[in-house]
Amino acid sequence: MNVVASTRRYVGDDRWRLRLFEAMAAETRRVALALKDPQFSAQGAWSDDEFRRRLAAIDELLADLLHAQALLGRWSTPAMRDSLTLAPKRLSDGGGEGGGNTGFLALQWYPALLLSYAGGIAAVSAESYGALVALMHARVETSRGEKRLVEAATSGLGDLRQHFKVLPGHDRQYVPFSEFLHAKLKPVLDEALCLGGEYDRAFDMFEMLYAVEFCHQADRGWGPIGRFGWKSSRGGSNPIGQLISEAASAGKEWAPLVAGLCGSSPEKFAEHAKGLAEGVARSGMW
Repeated sequence: MNVVASTRRYVGDDRWRLRLFEAMAAETRRVALALKDPQFSAQGAWSDDEFRRRLAAIDELLADLLHAQALLGRWSTPAMRDSLTLAPKRLSDGGGEGGGNTGFLALQWYPALLLSYAGGIAAVSAESYGALVALMHARVETSRGEKRLVEAATSGLGDLRQHFKVLPGHDRQYVPFSEFLHAKLKPVLDEALCLGGEYDRAFDMFEMLYAVEFCHQADRGWGPIGRFGWKSSRGGSNPIGQLISEAASAGKEWAPLVAGLCGSSPEKFAEHAKGLAEGVARSGMW
C-alpha cells in the first residue's frame, strides 16, 4: 500500500495514528535518500536548464508525499500532528548547508516549502488552523540553530523565488514562485479534496497567514508577498485588506489567533499585517 492509500485509510482515526506515522516515515525516508543522489548536489554548475531539470525531478519524487500531505492538512486530528509535520521537518535536515552553488543550496528548501503549501492550503480550506500553525511552527535545525519552519524555509529559499521566472509561462509574472505553486498545487488539491472554486481563496489565505507568521517569527517588517499582493495593489478584491478587517472584527476570538498565530496576540497580528499591507503598497513590482 503506497503512502496515499495508507493516508486515506488511516487519517482521521486516532486508533491508526501509529500506522499513519509509519507510512509517512517510510515515504519520507525514500524521498530524503533520493535527494542525496549526486544529480542534486550543490556542487554542480548553475544554469537555467539545470534548474528546470532539478525542479522537475524533485516534483516527480514528491508526487505521492504531496498528495498525502494535502490529505493530512485537511483530515488529521491533533494527535496526528507528528505525521503532518514529519516530511517538511525531515526534508529540511541540512538544508542550505555546506559548500556549493548558492542557487542549488537554496533549492534544497523547496521540498519543505512545497509540502508546507500543500498541507497548509488544505488546512485553511477546512478552517483547521491548529494544523496550519503546527506546520508553520515545526522546529527544524539550521546552521544558525533551531528555528520554526516558516522562518527557516522562507529565509532559506530567499531570492531564488524570483528565479522561477525562467520556467515556461512564468517569465512575465510579478510573483513567479507563488504563481508556479498556485498552478502546480491546484490539480493536486482538487484531486485530494475536490476544492474547486474554493482553491483560490484558500491559497491566498494561506499565503497571507504564512507571510504574517514569518514576520512574527523572524521579527521583521517584511514577509513573502504572493498572489494576494498584486490583487490587493490593483484595487480589486484586496485580500490583505479583507483579512485585516476580519481579524479586527473578531478580535482575540479570531480562529487563527486562537490556534496560536502571532502568539495569539491580536496586537501583534495587526502590527505585522499592517506592515505586510504597506509592503505591498510600496512594492515596485506592480
